[in-house]
Amino acid sequence: MNLIPALLVITFQSVTNGQNQQPMSRLNFFDIDLLRYCAEERRGNVMVSPASIKATLAMLLEGSQGATEVEIRSALRLAPTKSEYREQLNLFLEGLKTNTTGVFLQNANSVFVSDKLKMKKDYESLLKSVYLADVFKMNFGDIDGSVNTINNWVSKKTNGLIPGIVEPVNVNPSTEILLANAMYFKGSWQKSFDPKETSGTCFYNHGVCNKVQMMSMRGQFKYAYSEELRAHAIDLPYEGGRYSMVLLVPIDRDGCAPLIRDLPYMSLNQIVNVLEPYDVQLTMPKFTIDYSEDMVGPLISMRISTLFASSSNLSGIFDGDSPYINSMYHKVHMTVDEQGTVAAAATAAMVVPLIEDGVQLRVDRPFVFFIRDNELRVVLFEGRIEEPTPFVDASPAKAPTPVAPPPAQMMPSGPPAPVAPLAPPSKPVPEPVTRKLVQRQ
Repeated sequence: MNLIPALLVITFQSVTNGQNQQPMSRLNFFDIDLLRYCAEERRGNVMVSPASIKATLAMLLEGSQGATEVEIRSALRLAPTKSEYREQLNLFLEGLKTNTTGVFLQNANSVFVSDKLKMKKDYESLLKSVYLADVFKMNFGDIDGSVNTINNWVSKKTNGLIPGIVEPVNVNPSTEILLANAMYFKGSWQKSFDPKETSGTCFYNHGVCNKVQMMSMRGQFKYAYSEELRAHAIDLPYEGGRYSMVLLVPIDRDGCAPLIRDLPYMSLNQIVNVLEPYDVQLTMPKFTIDYSEDMVGPLISMRISTLFASSSNLSGIFDGDSPYINSMYHKVHMTVDEQGTVAAAATAAMVVPLIEDGVQLRVDRPFVFFIRDNELRVVLFEGRIEEPTPFVDASPAKAPTPVAPPPAQMMPSGPPAPVAPLAPPSKPVPEPVTRKLVQRQ
């Protein structure tokens, strides 16, 4: 079961100084940049919800002017006029809610504003009509009461998977406004893994074999191999087909960092567009992520800088002084197992291991994933997995076993294991299997 809640909260303090697919898909360039700057210089699992962060930045954009507005709009790749980008963002936010068999998606925006201040009526009206946000008046002087109100809202919107996002230290009487976004996704695989096939298998991370819970399945999936990225790409659909998890698995055991570095040279949509049905023997790990980060650093790296400086221009929110942002809290929880997702092969010759008329793909090294809305072509969640769910058995625990690098001419994971013959595929597998996804621009 795939269940993913995500939450992003922004707090402000004041400073006194004197509809079509093409524009929608442009929002995805932000996603790749975000993953890159969150993952670099950081080890372990990383997960963010670009949809959640974009929803919050959209509310900020509406109240911004001058250089602050330009930086946010440029990072999101939005249209230059307010009427155009309001339409884009409203379409984006309206799409973040689904309740069908096998998939439940909920997105909620909220603005908690000090009862000492008067929000501009136009801004409050746009928050409700365009950005689908609720507005609550708060007495931030009552720190404990404010924290409880905000965290109760968070817990409710993420079905209890994220019980809270702020602590008393994050709120003080000078807080003027707090913007929050909460997202919850629960999806069942279109083809579930059989729990009886899950076993303890090596997952190679930084030259060490760690025994983790590996799921296994054989079936038809959309797949391709990218010579440009030196990575396998596979699409794992959820029930109904609108949503799917896309895995990018580097062919080199230590290839995840270069993979993320090279992703800006091609869009996720370009990768998905060239995937074709193959019979695949897939082995991938179960994993659970609890991830939190202050997003100020990554967003500054993405050239959204004045938003977090005393020179920020958010004069469209209140009459009088313009507030500035001193923090942006982001928290995500995700579980991937045999039923689905709940979130509140390598070789120097780049040859894909074949099984009769299909492909064998072992996800036994750090990899990148995206949870994607295939209809709107937007990314809900993305991340890098280095530490899957450990495998625990009754035998005494052993220390991780260092693994020597394999010879260049051999597959690091060894030859594919023998499997039962596949039934004849519905169409022949094209040769060679190592095909390019896209050409670099």
